[in-house]
Amino acid sequence: MKTTALSTFCAAMMTSAAFAADIQTRKVSFENEGATLAGTLYLPADYRPGDKRPGVIVAGAWTSIKEQMSGLYAREMAGRGFAALAFDYRGWGKSGGEPRFREDPAAKTGDIAAAAAFMTALPEVDGTQVHGLGICASAGYMAAAATGNANFASVALVAPWLHNRQIVEQVYGGPDGVARLIATSREAEDAERQGRPQIITAASTTDQTSLMYRIPYYTEADRGLIPQYDNRFNLASWEPWLTYDSVSLGAKLDKPVLMVHSEAAAVRQGAHAFYALLSGEKSELWLDGVSQFDFYDRPEPVKIAADATAAHFSRTATPQPVSLEDRAAIIGAITDIAAGADRHQWDRVRRAFADKVKLDYTRLWGGEAAIQPADDVIGQWSGFLPGFDETLHLVTNHKVTVMRGTTATAEADFQATHRIEGDLWVLMGHYRYELVKTNGAWKVSALTMTHTHEAGDRGLVARAAERARQIR
Repeated sequence: MKTTALSTFCAAMMTSAAFAADIQTRKVSFENEGATLAGTLYLPADYRPGDKRPGVIVAGAWTSIKEQMSGLYAREMAGRGFAALAFDYRGWGKSGGEPRFREDPAAKTGDIAAAAAFMTALPEVDGTQVHGLGICASAGYMAAAATGNANFASVALVAPWLHNRQIVEQVYGGPDGVARLIATSREAEDAERQGRPQIITAASTTDQTSLMYRIPYYTEADRGLIPQYDNRFNLASWEPWLTYDSVSLGAKLDKPVLMVHSEAAAVRQGAHAFYALLSGEKSELWLDGVSQFDFYDRPEPVKIAADATAAHFSRTATPQPVSLEDRAAIIGAITDIAAGADRHQWDRVRRAFADKVKLDYTRLWGGEAAIQPADDVIGQWSGFLPGFDETLHLVTNHKVTVMRGTTATAEADFQATHRIEGDLWVLMGHYRYELVKTNGAWKVSALTMTHTHEAGDRGLVARAAERARQIR
């Protein structure tokens, strides 16, 4: 297949989603209330021993386990530079603890708090920057666990199921329907004390007595009905679940909050009521036509939610004073990329990059940004920039922010001039850099370009790529 010069340049400016497969994982465990909880820690593809990344605890919908939506979102967060933990609650999945398969808000809230304490001590995590991501039912548990808890920096709630007594009665058959379920719960509680737990199937397309009869996602083998799924529900869950007022938690939550939801998803009235009670820093993103289950695994809403969550966590992270040494080193790395590219000093450019880097030029060229090896970036840049007679990237007005640990961001204005003979292509705008400190040196791990002005002939790119090919 012949590749055009312009497509070669676009490939150089953007990255391949294939590198998402490079996310690192390791099994972890921690203790709470005498039980061992099983988890998976997801680390960015460019993570290196000694790095400390901001952390995210991800908790999923009711009856779910870490291999379902919480694991998916943990992987997405790792792809955006975070160390992310998905775990099984007590009594679920691979975690220990009794009783089994009980949807107990108080117990699950305690497990999230224990996970936060565990994450702050992990060597891969910046313990001052641990965030919480709660999906569906775990939105309430996450809000409760983060309230008054110094281990949390901020919270994001995706497709939150947040209810109070009024909403419970609307959903579960009115006061009489709720009363019947609570009676069932109490009977199951008594039976469990006698060693006869009352367990039913959680999801089924054939069993009409299941908790979720013919419900999407949970009954689909290519989605939530995976082999690891317990697919069980303890009938003693009904009373703690139905009497749980997660809407009122909004009045107490003292962390910055992002809510991502849709009017087409579940109990949106509870989400609106919860959001109205929030008194601190808050933001919301409402998507059109996205169902509750679409948020669990459909690529587009998951990507939008994960992007918004990552931006929220980065925006609400606590900066620390920037030392003159760090500021100079960060600006030096930025300069090495710009000046090194102009002078074709590729070793200089490579030293300024982390081993893997995310380049985002999508506002100029479209497409999607992901992660690729820095050596590939160098190969791509060196394959077309020498085709110009001259390039000059002027970068100025640096604003540097260093987070606790070994991460930083920087913003700068730029003007990039590209010349072939008497023809020019000029871009002006802003760069945003993300950096990690590795072995004492600041390295650029992500670069986003936003152009605000463009002049001249963009077609020079194709000409430069062709000229460079002829030079080689």
